[in-house]
Amino acid sequence: MKRFGICLMVVLVVLNLVAVGCATTSAPAPAQPTAAPAKAAEPAAAKAAEPTKAPAAAKVAWPEKGKAITVIVASAAGSPNDLWVRLLSSYMEKELGVPVQVAAKPGASGQIGMTELAKAKPDGHTLAANSLEQTIYTYLDKDRSAPYDRSSFSPIAVGLYEPFGLVVPGKSPYKTMKEVIDAAKANPGSIKMGDNGIGSPSHMAPILLAQKAGVEFAQVHFTGSGEQVAAMLGGHIDAGSVLPSSSQAQFKSGDLRPLAVFDSQEIAAFPNTKTAQSMGYDVVMPRTLGWDGPAGLSPDIVQIIGAAMKKVDSDPEFLKKAAEAGMIVRHLDLPEYKKHWDDSEARIKQLMPSIKSEQAKQPTPAPAPTK
Repeated sequence: MKRFGICLMVVLVVLNLVAVGCATTSAPAPAQPTAAPAKAAEPAAAKAAEPTKAPAAAKVAWPEKGKAITVIVASAAGSPNDLWVRLLSSYMEKELGVPVQVAAKPGASGQIGMTELAKAKPDGHTLAANSLEQTIYTYLDKDRSAPYDRSSFSPIAVGLYEPFGLVVPGKSPYKTMKEVIDAAKANPGSIKMGDNGIGSPSHMAPILLAQKAGVEFAQVHFTGSGEQVAAMLGGHIDAGSVLPSSSQAQFKSGDLRPLAVFDSQEIAAFPNTKTAQSMGYDVVMPRTLGWDGPAGLSPDIVQIIGAAMKKVDSDPEFLKKAAEAGMIVRHLDLPEYKKHWDDSEARIKQLMPSIKSEQAKQPTPAPAPTK
């Protein structure tokens, strides 16, 4: 009986274990968080656009093979401006590989030539020698109604910087600038002072000198350096504001005598001549000549021409020929040219009241452009 009871207990324990095991295996497993489904690869077009480097600017195919470049000179053939452009152009031809021809378009203080440039197609085949100080004057003088302003042009580079100087005939009784000033003080308006035309930098220099010295000159206006030099040689004027490039032969012969340089430093082209600054008169007035294109000229073309001019401006042969002609080569690249333009425009704005006063004294108004 005792053995039977033990067996019954064993059976009951086994049955209980089986029941627990069945419950464990049949019960649903607790819900487990499921991983997010793998993200399908996005098509390339759906990806966020990433910044890409701008492609390098392609160089323009310029100059067009066989097509000449025309450089307008807004002054007469044979003038100092014209001579510089012709000398430079002969070297630029070699650098650019196409003919470079010079077209003189004189008149109206340079306004005719610069008007033609402003209206030209900006393809790099029409440029101009910009006599900067004179160009600034023509668009600042509202009475001239110039059809252009600074924004009408694409500056490239400056290749020539030439200061004006005070010059007298070789037979003049005046041996120094002080003697000229003293004579003007003693008899206001008695000294006949020549220049290259109202509003030209040749005219601006004596205006500055008169202001600084507190004197009055009788200004005599000519159409260019040639006429002014001839008038001095003929004894028709007492003094003049001239460029060294227009007077080298006369300096050597003694027919003309330089008395002062209107610059911050002495130059060999005015032999044995001190600056007006060193004599106590702060008068600085150059003529600067650069090459410009019409507005809209491609920066690539500007760079090509500027690089070619810089190379020529360092050519020993070119520099020798320029020096022999009394030309002062001073290269200004595009940023330097722009700053020089800013400075020159500010200075000339201050002179405009005196220039306009001089215009009012003339029997007829300043000539208007013919086209």
